[in-house]
Amino acid sequence: MNVNRRTMFSLTGAGALALALAACGGSSENSSTAAADKLQAIKDAGKIRVGFEGTFAPWNYHNETGELVGMEKEIADLIAADLGVEAEYIETQWDSLIAGVDADRYDIVINNVSPTAERQEKYDFSVPYVASEGKVAVLDSSELQSVSDLNGATAASSETSNFRTLLEEAGAQMTIVTGFDEAIEQVLTGRVDACGNDAVTFSYYQEQHPDAPIRLLDGILGEPSEAAILMPKGATSLQDAINESLKKHMENGDFKAIFEKYVGIDLTPAS
Repeated sequence: MNVNRRTMFSLTGAGALALALAACGGSSENSSTAAADKLQAIKDAGKIRVGFEGTFAPWNYHNETGELVGMEKEIADLIAADLGVEAEYIETQWDSLIAGVDADRYDIVINNVSPTAERQEKYDFSVPYVASEGKVAVLDSSELQSVSDLNGATAASSETSNFRTLLEEAGAQMTIVTGFDEAIEQVLTGRVDACGNDAVTFSYYQEQHPDAPIRLLDGILGEPSEAAILMPKGATSLQDAINESLKKHMENGDFKAIFEKYVGIDLTPAS
């Protein structure tokens, strides 16, 4: 058979293109398959990798003896037990926390994450496991009295926090920090006027630091919010299993006991 070089080149190029396209499609398909098989992969590994800050009291933090404790740590322990696996905790700063799911550093994130519409476009979430309100802290000596006074004030927040968005919407000029501890320090040292977070976090902070010269502004920052567990998009079997676990422990009072142990009030979302 007599085939010229141009024809041979065209056939070879077409074949290479087809292989390349097949490879691209396979990569996307493999990614979707991996998400769908996430629960089975967790069971095969015998552990669920949990991402959180590890410095965010009372949610997840190390106590005075260095032990990892907190409301979310205990919730994650219950979930792991229901899945029949161990919980492996991987700590990182807030601004790189959610991205760790994309890099497959861990299977889920449980760190008081609100399931905003923007986040739901890229990730799946469990049912909410806690409900709270957004508040703003200022120095006792501050002239600010209400959340409505924030327009033109300065505030600190981590870059990807929904509280940053809420503070900006209220008119505050932002300073970006790595987390709550740095944000409250910015207020205490007078570098900024305010910082925002949920009411539970502030309540716990004031309980642990009764001499801190701060107070909470009147009003709520944004709407009352709920937190849920973040996981890869398409991990439906894992989502179902986690939801079943969460609902069980919310209904039988386990979460109520955990919340009251740490903050003295029941934060379980309404049914």
